[in-house]
Amino acid sequence: MRFTPGALILMLLAFSLSPVHGVLETNNTNLKCKCIRKTVSFFPVNLIERLNIIPRGRGCPNTEIIVWMKNKLVICLNPQAKWTQTLIKVLSKRILSTSPAPVVKKRSD
Repeated sequence: MRFTPGALILMLLAFSLSPVHGVLETNNTNLKCKCIRKTVSFFPVNLIERLNIIPRGRGCPNTEIIVWMKNKLVICLNPQAKWTQTLIKVLSKRILSTSPAPVVKKRSD
């Protein structure tokens, strides 16, 4: 029985593919999610320092909303909660309504 180089490469390629890798990735899709628990409780908006919205992607199947408070506390919010959706609308209006910083031109002497 004589093997050609093409057949040998094809056999090596077939043996090197592992069907287990794909199964493990599909079972562990939330390994890259940052939020383990989400809260729906209300807190004052003036305590929020920063808000980050992470859309669902390859690593995590969930949309994540992370809030950094002024007291250095990090909270994950439930994106389906009515309060969270209202918070996002209020903060986006606040960001869009602020005027850009004035442009200062240097004087040429």
